[in-house]
Amino acid sequence: MEGQIIKMKKKMIVDTDVVIDFLRGEKKAVSYFKSMSEFICFSSITVAEIYSGTKNQKEEDDIDRLFSIFPQVSVTNEVARLAGKLVNHYRPSHGIEIPDAIIAATCMILEANLSTLNVKHYPMFDGLKPPYKK
Repeated sequence: MEGQIIKMKKKMIVDTDVVIDFLRGEKKAVSYFKSMSEFICFSSITVAEIYSGTKNQKEEDDIDRLFSIFPQVSVTNEVARLAGKLVNHYRPSHGIEIPDAIIAATCMILEANLSTLNVKHYPMFDGLKPPYKK
């Protein structure tokens, strides 16, 4: 491939709302996951949020399967520090809470993209667009 530039896509941190749509079988979310599968990863915050909403063993088994396929990113001290600073800066104007700040900080530290339907939760990302419309 001499003379050709190959642009590598960044990791894609997928937010909880998109994961919920996928688990519910929403066609746009399923299509999105298929098209982005090699780039998708999850914050450990999303993992906790998803498991907190399980209603039965079948749901938990489905979640186990999903999280066995894609990598999860743990919260490091560097991420936690940055998340705290984001909350301090954006809570007064935007009401940002710690879970969203941790996900945002994870994206920033990893230089990853964020996939969310809740773009208003992430004012620190100019021009953030949802991966699909509902």
